[in-house]
Amino acid sequence: MAIHKFLPPASLADALSDRRRLWVLGARLRAFTIAVALATHTVFPLLRWWQQRRIRHGELIWLEDMPGPPQSQSFDHLDFVAADLTPNPGLVRKRARFMKVEYPPTTYPFAYRQPPISGNTINGLGEAQARRPDHVFFGDSYRRAWGKLDWYFQVMEPTAIHRLIVRMFWQDHGRVGTVARRTTAPADPLEASAWIKAMAKHCGAGLVGITWLRPEFCYHDSSPEFLHAIAIAVPMDREEMLHTPSERSNRQIMETYLAVNRVAILLARHIRSLGYPAQASTNLAPGSSTEVLHVPIAIAAGLGQLGKHGSLITPEFGSNVRLATVLTDLPLAVDQPRDIGVDDLCAHCRICETNCPPHALFPEKQLVRGERRWYVNFDKCVPYFAETRGCGICIEVCPWSTPGKGQELMRTLLERRQGAGGAART
Repeated sequence: MAIHKFLPPASLADALSDRRRLWVLGARLRAFTIAVALATHTVFPLLRWWQQRRIRHGELIWLEDMPGPPQSQSFDHLDFVAADLTPNPGLVRKRARFMKVEYPPTTYPFAYRQPPISGNTINGLGEAQARRPDHVFFGDSYRRAWGKLDWYFQVMEPTAIHRLIVRMFWQDHGRVGTVARRTTAPADPLEASAWIKAMAKHCGAGLVGITWLRPEFCYHDSSPEFLHAIAIAVPMDREEMLHTPSERSNRQIMETYLAVNRVAILLARHIRSLGYPAQASTNLAPGSSTEVLHVPIAIAAGLGQLGKHGSLITPEFGSNVRLATVLTDLPLAVDQPRDIGVDDLCAHCRICETNCPPHALFPEKQLVRGERRWYVNFDKCVPYFAETRGCGICIEVCPWSTPGKGQELMRTLLERRQGAGGAART
């Protein structure tokens, strides 16, 4: 569901045209949301009951036989490598003592007759040349290469989770809107940035940062024409997340998505009222969730660094956060990336590796689309993610996610590095 950029209207006719276009977009999204809400209480429970009945009888669910649209995503620029969903043998599996739930086994009631193209190939694992990312999973179309597993994942979610997703869809109509004709924003970019951050915190953000919107932050078929990206993080309830993977922790994830989406939508609305284009790039909703990559934007905006588990690590909340982004042309002073010492710890720490049931985490950085960085084996991770309805083990066992631990780790690691550098010079 493509959303076109709204600009300050130059005339009354432009303003009326924007109102009409916004009404059409809102009507389409509301109609889609109502359809999903109806399916949540009719089609989805029936499909879930049928699949659970088959599983109880020991039947193997062939994903190709799942109802829904056929796969039509093509990758002419990539060599076909079949996905291997078999979990890695890895290390002896251990469960962190503070986690509240026993980890489900890595035996899946589903399989592919003919596996799709490897998600690692789609993601560019081993590629020396830079390119923009492709969509893989958890997107807005079940026609994608991994759409059947995505569809299984969505069907098997309980109705309580579907209701939260419907609420996200409904609130998402506010992510775009008309722009005030009169410019009233602070003229000084530093002052404007301070205002933006204060407003985001007032709306409920735990962390906020600003960076330039670069092409590599956008999916290959998304080109939002904005100058800046505002990264927003909202922390999850740690006690609830210690029950991952479970419906309890999944509910917390969805509630936090709902909260961070709301912050982004409110902030975009405030910026538009100042006379500058702005739109929220949120999570899960059609169109909005397939525009930009929140994690690279958050890293560039100084919220934290990428961890071995493939997620953002912040000193304030570890990886126990959910992200959203606001895109805008408001002149702003940008933040710089922060080195908080993540690599110093991740290079030697193996907690997330040993706690990952399918052992999907690489012990060293990998070459991905021209950049050597931490990477999670998609083909091993996503089947377990789908079967457990969201997992999240790796981000909760991470030492950075322990409340109050991140700031201490950052200081210790940076001081140790500075001391080692000084000793080497002498």
